[in-house]
This record gives sequence, C-alpha cells and structure tokens, in this order.
Amino acid sequence: LTNLTPALSNFISYGAEDEESLAANRNGFSRYALRSRVLTDVSNTDYSTTILNGKIRLAFPVCVGPFTGAKAVHPDGEIAVAQAAHDAEIVYTIPHYSGYPIDDIRTGMKDSKYPFFFQFYPYKPTNRSGEGAGMQREYIREALPHLSALKCSAVILTCDAVNNSNREKTLKNDKWIAGIGSFPNKPSLRNISSLPSPESQGHSSAFTWKDIRWMKEECSKYGIALILKGIMTAEDTVLAVKAGVDAILVSNHGGRQLDGTLGSIEVVEECVQAAKGKLEVYMDGGVRRGKDIVKALALGAKCVFIGRPALWGLGAGGKQGVDRALAIFEEEYATVMQLCGCAKISELSRDHVEDREGAPPQRPVGWVVAASAFCAGAAIVACR
Repeated sequence: LTNLTPALSNFISYGAEDEESLAANRNGFSRYALRSRVLTDVSNTDYSTTILNGKIRLAFPVCVGPFTGAKAVHPDGEIAVAQAAHDAEIVYTIPHYSGYPIDDIRTGMKDSKYPFFFQFYPYKPTNRSGEGAGMQREYIREALPHLSALKCSAVILTCDAVNNSNREKTLKNDKWIAGIGSFPNKPSLRNISSLPSPESQGHSSAFTWKDIRWMKEECSKYGIALILKGIMTAEDTVLAVKAGVDAILVSNHGGRQLDGTLGSIEVVEECVQAAKGKLEVYMDGGVRRGKDIVKALALGAKCVFIGRPALWGLGAGGKQGVDRALAIFEEEYATVMQLCGCAKISELSRDHVEDREGAPPQRPVGWVVAASAFCAGAAIVACR
C-alpha cells in the first residue's frame, strides 16, 4: 500500500525468524483440494451460521480478530473496523492494545447490543494477584464488570506470547526500530479508560492451566464466554476441554511467534477431533479467499478469524476499505459454497475436501451406483 510507510507496511506483513510459519499458513490451504458436488439445488441459499452454542449469529462465518496498530494505519483505526464488522453482521474483536479506548470503539457501533469480543494478554502477576497466580488477575477481575456493562460476549485470551519471539524484521531490526518513530497514534496499554494501567506491563511466562480455570470461573460470573487463542495441538485442545473453556482459536499468531510450525489450517482437524464436540473450534492464519473459509469449515471449524486483510482494507480506504474487504470474503465464500453444491453450511462436510498428502479416504458407494453395477452384471450374465 503506497500510503503506508515502509516501517508500518513491514509491521503488518512480517513473520518471525525465517517466516516458515507465516508461509505455512498460506501454503497449508493448498494442501486441501475441494471436491465439488453437482446437480444439487443451490438456487435458495443461506450461508449464515451461529457460534458460542447458537448465542451469536454471523451473516457469514468470519470474525475480525484482534490486531494492534489499526489507528496507525488509519486515523479512524479500530472504530472504523468495528463499524465495518457491525455493518457486515459479523463480530469484531477489540484488541488489548488499541488506539482508542474500548468505550469509544463500542460507541462507534450503531447498535449497543451488537456482540463484540475483547482480547486479553496475560500480564505478569503482582503481589495483589494472589498466591500461585501465573498472571495479573486483578486487572482481569476489574475489567470484566466493565466489559459486561458494554455487552461483551466473549474474551479471547492470547496464550502463545510468553515472549516476543525472534522478530528479526521488527524488534531486532535497528532500521525498523528507528522507523517506528514515524508511527502515528501508537496503541495504548490502557484501552479500558475507566481502569488504571496494569501494574506490570510485561507478558507473563508463568501462567498455566490453573489460571485458565480461574479465568473461566471469573468470566462465568458475568455470562462472558472464554476463548483461548494460540492452540495448535490435540493435546492442548483436550486440556482446554478439561478447563471448561467455551472455544479455542487455532492460531500460530499469524506466524509471528514460534517459527517452523504447521499452518493453522493443517491442525484444525486434529483439534476438532480432540474436542469431541465439547467446545467450538475456530481458526485464523492465512485466510485470504472465500475458498479458504470453505476448507476450514469442511475440516470442522465453526468459523474463521481474519486480521491482515482487514488492516489492508483499512489502509487502502478507511471504513470503506474494510467494508470492501469483508464484502469480497462474503461474495467469494458464497460462490464457492454454491459450486461445491451446498445451499447451506449444514450441507458442507469433510467429504468436500481431500488431503493431497494423505491416503485417499474410503468412501462408500451410493446405492444408485451399486444398483447400476448389479444391473450391468446381471445383463452380462443374461447375454451369455
């Protein structure tokens, strides 16, 4: 985008180390081939869905994930993205580090009852966090009532940022660090304006499943769902089920944390199988086309989250740019669903995708094909 400084453009697009995880997020989608079904009636379609056990309706199965720097990309920042998501009838996740206070972002939404999510990073525990706490609990304890008053539907706890990883293109690049001085409207650590800044502002490397169970209990007091972001294995999915969380967001942090992982789409199915229907599974990472959404849903995800595409749209044209980015996703998604022979999401199944790297599945032959084969065999016998 020509209207972004090189430092800011790099901030949006970079990945950690050799950017293997970043590349895997896109390449992973190519691993799965679509299997279209034809001669099905797709004249009347409904591609909406619900998440969090039917509590939230999405016009199409996309949510906008949390990302820092929206106000640096465009003066309207998170307010513009929130409005665009609201108008598209999908959910926006207000990031922990935002350019505007959460109250201003919420006010920017036309309907004060429309659902939104809020992201937390776990801060280092303090003396007030309690014995054995692995993260700063008092900030979360004070924030939840405020979020509840604003009608927050769920909080997303980012679990994969115990350090800043090896970010050679940004945090370990002197030229980039010098360039961030040109960033307008830097994000704030204090986006809940009614609360004091957290006592400790570094991310915790000590929080564990014990803290997750505590946080789930706190969220339940206010009817707020808990979603864990950064789950990439079946093993952690099982532990998330045991901790009682409502959903997991399969994610490798957009390729910015641990480098050398599989793409998020490549581990969706193992996480879905491990969940056994006891929590919902979402995914992010590399979603760029409507067909990516269809593949994720066919592998068992309830919805996908996007990040960079919304930022690119914001940088290109503010809210109108985000509107267009979301519209492209919805248009492409609907087109691919029709071409796959599905008039609604419930008609999409695992049979609509095939893993190019796996053994071809043994699919049962339908009764029509079996009957045709029997009749053909009978005719041959009769002719002898």
